[in-house]
Amino acid sequence: MDISRNSMVKLTFLFAFFIIASDMCMKLEARGPIAHWNCDNDSQCQFTCPTCGCRCINTWCQCPTPPFTDNIHIQAPEIE
Repeated sequence: MDISRNSMVKLTFLFAFFIIASDMCMKLEARGPIAHWNCDNDSQCQFTCPTCGCRCINTWCQCPTPPFTDNIHIQAPEIE
């Protein structure tokens, strides 16, 4: 009886580990790649997106976080 209980405890922890690990992998994939660029002035940070407002701060390009897209509503085209 004790061997069965010990096996179930190990299996439970292993299962929980796989769930947590897969969740962490999914979150990392959702964030996308993170790129860092060295810079000397603000104009060097604007080659990827001139209108994003990226600035050179402490020799690193830093861009403001984009606004949430949850409030964007796309209207379906009218069917003729």
